[in-house]
Amino acid sequence: MNTLSYGLLALLTANPLTGYELTQGIKPLWRAGHSQIYPLLQSMEEKGFIRHERIEQSDKPDKKIYTITEEGISVLQEWVRLPAEPAVLRDELHFKLYSLWLTEPDEAKALLQRRMEFNRSELQRYNLLIKANEALLDERGETRELKATTFGRYLLLQKRVMAMKASIEFCEWAIGELERSSPPPG
Repeated sequence: MNTLSYGLLALLTANPLTGYELTQGIKPLWRAGHSQIYPLLQSMEEKGFIRHERIEQSDKPDKKIYTITEEGISVLQEWVRLPAEPAVLRDELHFKLYSLWLTEPDEAKALLQRRMEFNRSELQRYNLLIKANEALLDERGETRELKATTFGRYLLLQKRVMAMKASIEFCEWAIGELERSSPPPG
């Protein structure tokens, strides 16, 4: 199964949804359209991870309401426990956070700590690249203007630095939330 499949399962853990509702619900988390989602729903149903109920409508075509099965919850729970891939446009951490209730607090914290360690390493790497880029700008006599050949790279590097800082801040905050919501060991 691909990450989008797990994301659809994650959305179905909250409540049964139609294909249209799944498509709308996935938009803030992942870029996917009907042409990707409906074949995945059919495949996941064939594997026993979801089932559907057909609702007859008199003025429109019948609609299907999808529900996650126990087998679907089990496969999603196994997936949530795996480390998330580094952040990309399609960041699977979004779906893992959505499904966090399927794991233990220590596993949830470890998931966030691994992401935070990666972000710190990337932040260091991007800061070094920015320094090298600024030296190149000075060497060429270019300025940080739209027409400078390295300006776009400079902006993208700054964007990545900002994203890494924000992600680190989020991970620290989320770990604090987990610690406040978890009973002390004992």
